[in-house]
Amino acid sequence: MLESKLRQKKTIVKVPVRRYNGCMKGKMNRDALSIVLVRPKFHENVGSIARAMKNMGVHRLVIVDGCSPLHPDAYKLASGAEEILERAEEVMTLQEAISEMGRVVGMTSRGGRDRDPLLSPEVLVKQIVSLSYHNSIGMVFGSEKDGLTTEELSLCHLYVRIPSSEEFPSLNVAQAVMVVCYELFKASQPVSERPVQLVKAGHLERMFEHMEATLLKIGFLNPDNPKRVMRVLRSLYGRSRMDEREVQILQGIWSQIDWYLRMKSKEG
Repeated sequence: MLESKLRQKKTIVKVPVRRYNGCMKGKMNRDALSIVLVRPKFHENVGSIARAMKNMGVHRLVIVDGCSPLHPDAYKLASGAEEILERAEEVMTLQEAISEMGRVVGMTSRGGRDRDPLLSPEVLVKQIVSLSYHNSIGMVFGSEKDGLTTEELSLCHLYVRIPSSEEFPSLNVAQAVMVVCYELFKASQPVSERPVQLVKAGHLERMFEHMEATLLKIGFLNPDNPKRVMRVLRSLYGRSRMDEREVQILQGIWSQIDWYLRMKSKEG
């Protein structure tokens, strides 16, 4: 009853790509993204997918020759993402679903010459971020049992396989959608890492010289070949991207050790 009432009210909504904004540079435009489900059989999966999409800020769902998104069982699993089900577009062929898309990405768990290269979701995101500014992009997922056929994959431009155990590589379709949408969401977020003013090379070199002298005093370094361990320490500290304050703290440690050695020497 609910399904028939909603189906009477439903209209197909074509979602235009919101054009690139200069402030978005380097970030995924989620408005360009569509999740395309080919021959989904279970209403519960469609509902779970709608919820995953809303969690990750992806709003356009297209269903190709599959079960209704308006079934009560889909609503049970959508749990707050009902509007995605109600706006979902239903078409009969994959060609129709992707006809206005500039880039189409097919998901598969199987390899082969015709599906090379198989990208991970993370690598895929890097390839399509800039495309999302001016193009509609479809993420195409196959049916629960068979996935996408060879013919359907031939309509795709890129191929993605989610890394998983070789013993049981096939993911539930709703889980697969969540993994892909999560990577897309991450790419749409502002960079959270704060800008770092790294220590000047001269200050860092003075700290290394002080470190070497102090470690020789306490017998940590071999006096015949102190550089062997110092190369390891230089590499370790070099990877840490230290700022001025952090190097000053290390300088203070070496100075405190030097002071302690002098006090012990006077006592002796």
